[in-house]
Amino acid sequence: MDNAILAAIAMALHDDQGYNMHDEESGNITISPQQSDWTSKLAKMTMSPHQ
Repeated sequence: MDNAILAAIAMALHDDQGYNMHDEESGNITISPQQSDWTSKLAKMTMSPHQ
């Protein structure tokens, strides 16, 4: 059997036993608006070409 297959099986068994290292998340999303050059309307406007 291929070593990659054996490694995948071993990792799946390892995770199934509860040895995964995932953090407990609260489930709350906290997004607050931040002012930056990406959100500035003045920064998005280009100057008109000189004629």
